[in-house]
Amino acid sequence: MERLPLFEAYPELDLRLPRVPLATLPTPVQPLARLGQAMGIPGLYVKRDDLTSPLYGGNKVRKLEFLLAEARRCGARTVITAGAVGSNHCLATAIHGRRLELRVVLVLVDQPVAQYVRTNLLLDHFHRARLCKTSLAAFPLRLAWHYLRGTDWRRLRPAFYIPFGGSSSLGCLGYVNAAFELKKQVEEGLLPEPDYTFVAAGSLGTASGLVLGLRLAGLKTRVVGVRVTPVALCSPSKWARMVNRTSASLTGRATTVPPVRVTPEELVLLGDFSGQGYARFTEEGMQAVHLMREHEGIRLEGTYTGKALAGTLDYIHKNQLERQTHLFWNTYSSADLSSVAQTIDYRDLPRAFHRYFEQPCQALDSD
Repeated sequence: MERLPLFEAYPELDLRLPRVPLATLPTPVQPLARLGQAMGIPGLYVKRDDLTSPLYGGNKVRKLEFLLAEARRCGARTVITAGAVGSNHCLATAIHGRRLELRVVLVLVDQPVAQYVRTNLLLDHFHRARLCKTSLAAFPLRLAWHYLRGTDWRRLRPAFYIPFGGSSSLGCLGYVNAAFELKKQVEEGLLPEPDYTFVAAGSLGTASGLVLGLRLAGLKTRVVGVRVTPVALCSPSKWARMVNRTSASLTGRATTVPPVRVTPEELVLLGDFSGQGYARFTEEGMQAVHLMREHEGIRLEGTYTGKALAGTLDYIHKNQLERQTHLFWNTYSSADLSSVAQTIDYRDLPRAFHRYFEQPCQALDSD
């Protein structure tokens, strides 16, 4: 197993942090030359975390390397996680949890209908995840019920819970390491050190890991988060708390890791691109999706990365930063699993999910 750049920097962590290799690392960086030329931003690059795994990539795989390793260390046979019905995180957990022979339970809440929602639900079922539909109000009780049911009481093996988006102090470590990975790519001359790094901000695990990792790695690039979830879930104060908790977790594991503390005022979180609600597509976001596909052949989507790219381009132009170097972090999986999904009859899913196939997709969904 190749040693992570984070462990190279702090060897003490290698002995104290379990990890299971799920991702193909490092992921490439490449210039967005054609898109940059069209937008008047010559120093525009992309970090291809859509390529973290040929089975199913995206940003969640880096988090799951630590989270699923911890589940195995605890002796868990069942992993429970949660998200919206089209959650990419839940699908990643289903696919990679199955690789490790873990039972995966997905506790899912409502979201607008879209084609990718249908595809993800079919793939969840294909990978043998147990699907449970609930409301936000009933979520705590449903989660507790599945936790009790998933615990092996005879062998004292508790079920293992992974929070929304895999965003915990442990999950964030995947992106602390990603920052050190980026540092190596800068040192190797694969791209200049970015002045700004842009990323979708949902449950904030990716953005928090990057902020902490970049500080520890000594890079000066400024992380700009583009909010795609409600303010109650994604705010500068929540972002700062997650960075600081993750820092405390690291320093508690290795005395060689210096403490990092940030304040909400230090963080840049763009809030004008989330639209009318979570997973509701916007014209700006879908235009960004089409721009990336047309100029670079890279797939984005309307819930996270399309909105993030729209925010990226707007921020650069509004602040007259066109001559600086910018990195767009692509967190969406590019693995095309639609052919697998087409082999599944949606009526094989629990009845609560049938309406996502029987009702029309939301406006602007052109996938």
